Amino acid sequence: MILDTAGIFKESGIASKLDSIDSRCRVICAFCLALAAAAVDDTRALAFGSALPLCLLFMDGRDGLSHLVRMLVGVNKVSVLALIFLPLTYPGNRVMMFFSVEGAAMALLIIWKLNIISVTLLKMVASMGTIGVNEALAALRFPIKLRMLLLLTMRYVFLMADRMSTMTRAIDLRAPDIKGATACKAYACMVGTTLVHSADRAERASLAMRCRGGMNGFSQVLVRGWTWRESALCAAFSIYSMCVAAVAVMPPGLLGP
Repeated sequence: MILDTAGIFKESGIASKLDSIDSRCRVICAFCLALAAAAVDDTRALAFGSALPLCLLFMDGRDGLSHLVRMLVGVNKVSVLALIFLPLTYPGNRVMMFFSVEGAAMALLIIWKLNIISVTLLKMVASMGTIGVNEALAALRFPIKLRMLLLLTMRYVFLMADRMSTMTRAIDLRAPDIKGATACKAYACMVGTTLVHSADRAERASLAMRCRGGMNGFSQVLVRGWTWRESALCAAFSIYSMCVAAVAVMPPGLLGP
């Protein structure tokens, strides 16, 4: 899970057609669409709301699509829990004494919404990388303490993921046939060692930041200029998000038989 989290905000090295758009605009647009998708439970609204994320999905060609699919695979691992537990615990009509049809429908609805929001955020926000996200938050006047917390968390998630990947590979090379309780002990020692080294690194990072001026010298960014293109894109996303919400409250008869 740590490896999956680290992979989301890492620089992919793949150029995007969205890179020329101001980072503030991308965050605002993504938030509007994600909020609309999270708020509706109607399948018609979600079907309508899937059109724009589908366009974003195929925007950057084959390389961009393959990279995004790998990210979505990691994000959707959590949906397995919904598919397992919701049909067993959700109230409603039961099939074979324990399987809830309404629970299965709710699990599929949650997964649908998760993918809409994930595609939007991955393409519009996460693809900017840590530097772009920091630029957007700074330009939107977010407190510097919040930006520090976000960027340092992302930074050390990456470092922890790299270290755990290295140590896992070392265990596999030195004991490829390890199994059972011995394997559990080895991986427990690996996790414990990683946490100890992470605590030591955090203390050294704190000292380094104090020596460099603390928050006053942290993360200086340059903000791009806002043009008519950003205004038009924000307006288009806002109108699209309002249409998604409107479809959710619209009577079925108005959309046809």
